[in-house]
Amino acid sequence: MGRTCWAIVAAIAALAFALRLWSNGFGLPAVYNPDEIAIMSRSLAFAKGDLNPHNFLYPTFYFYVLFAWIGLTFVWLRITGQVPSLGAFQERFFVDPSSVYLAGRALGAVCGAATTAVTALVGRTLFNAPTGLVAAALLAVAPVAVMDAHYVKHDVPVTLAVTIALWRLARCWPEGGATPGLWRGPLLAAAIACGVAWSTHYYTIFLALPLAITAVELRRRDGVAATALALLVAAGAATLTFFALSPFLLVEPATAWRDIVANRQIVVDRATDSGSFSYLARYLRLLVDLGVTVPVASLAAIGTVILCVTDPRRALLPLAFAVPFLLFISNTVPASRYLNPVLPIVALMAAVALARLAAILAPRRQAATLTLLTTLTALPALGDSVRVVRFFGQDDTRTLAARTLTIEAPDGATVLIQPQSVQVPQSRAGLEEALRARLGSLDTLPTRSRLRLAVSPWPHPSYRLLWLGDGGLDEDKIYLGYASLGDDPIATLRSHGVRYVVLKRYNVADPSVLPLATALATGARRLATVSPYRDDEPQTLLAPPFLHNLDSRLDRRLVRPGPIVDIFALE
Repeated sequence: MGRTCWAIVAAIAALAFALRLWSNGFGLPAVYNPDEIAIMSRSLAFAKGDLNPHNFLYPTFYFYVLFAWIGLTFVWLRITGQVPSLGAFQERFFVDPSSVYLAGRALGAVCGAATTAVTALVGRTLFNAPTGLVAAALLAVAPVAVMDAHYVKHDVPVTLAVTIALWRLARCWPEGGATPGLWRGPLLAAAIACGVAWSTHYYTIFLALPLAITAVELRRRDGVAATALALLVAAGAATLTFFALSPFLLVEPATAWRDIVANRQIVVDRATDSGSFSYLARYLRLLVDLGVTVPVASLAAIGTVILCVTDPRRALLPLAFAVPFLLFISNTVPASRYLNPVLPIVALMAAVALARLAAILAPRRQAATLTLLTTLTALPALGDSVRVVRFFGQDDTRTLAARTLTIEAPDGATVLIQPQSVQVPQSRAGLEEALRARLGSLDTLPTRSRLRLAVSPWPHPSYRLLWLGDGGLDEDKIYLGYASLGDDPIATLRSHGVRYVVLKRYNVADPSVLPLATALATGARRLATVSPYRDDEPQTLLAPPFLHNLDSRLDRRLVRPGPIVDIFALE
């Protein structure tokens, strides 16, 4: 690509980065997506000096990258004088983790913007520079790509890894203009790129198919032995890279197998109870409605047909990953974030259709026509993406409820909350009580709890927190089970010292919470109700609330994220 093309790529990447960075401080210092908390905690645990995650629901490369990225964040804060020491940085995390999560989310924005640039390279390598630029522009404004880049999660970084792998694979084909190499050169680089993707997320294993096709394509004219050797080299390089970046899979194979099976049971087995590929139509709807918008999805379908009919060999490389991947995720519980790895390919197919349309409409002014068509196609997606990031910038209902609680409840009061509800500081006495109840004593504490107790000064106001539910593995929480509330929930809560209760609710009542909610409605004082809906919204038309940890639809009737939250005082 010439200087003009590179300048356009830079402008597209800058737009992508701005959309993905806009409102990335949503919710902070509270974090309402439990996946973000789990992923960040697993990465920060490497600071103890043990690089073995002892958990293999995911491969470990992304965790290492995130850990290094947070380390660079500390270095920057230290150089600029914002934190005086590593210990202060750790204490700051437990009081206000905003800087750490802002950095982690910024990594997602960087990866998302970089993916648009690499998509341009894929398009240029397989087709031509204009097609690559159009694909990059369409991906830059894809709503689900913009939304998911705001989270500390795997889906956007792994999409960058997949796109790099596809670019390196494309360079191995004659259209890529590369010399067919074996031990050194395009094939080895492509295999390594595939191994990096595998070590970022297991589901990228479907890159093995285009890798194998590429190896065969390179050496098939040289005979069976040469082809077999190319396949062996490609498989070996990719596998070695995978284990080099996730080495402890080899150290704890039994643990790794247990975690992979457990993940399959959670994600796949529940979905296949109703039959194989039963969610394919649902995923295609998610791709159209949330992923890229109707115009882009329609053009992608047309572009795919055009390419398969006119140049099936060129269509083989991107579709060899996209089709098996889509069939695989159609056997998972639907989540729009799983669509991220195929979005660059969807954008590429739409770009093929737009380029063909521009050539038909104005053969002598193709560049101007293609620019106009791309702009018109991208505008609906851009509008949806802007709406997403502006919505993220609104205070979550749980944030507003927490502010109300800290005004109404005195320091040290006992508050009953639910998991993934309001986040207010736990008192030192409350933390010590929970640790003694769960661990027996304070003599030997996990690193996280030890660092929390070392925080000085302690945040105020802070509260003795009890959690409503049947319990978890957290050593710093005391749970009250639903069954333990008995026939008189309010009397039971008073016996535990509870003075305030915070309950979240949705459109459909939770049967386990209903008895307590009914008792509070008649036997307690309602201090406040915080709603995500417009004040004049009829109750019969309420849309499901938008929750960051679920695949919730961002309905136009919502004015902010979060569930309905009620705050009660027991008097």
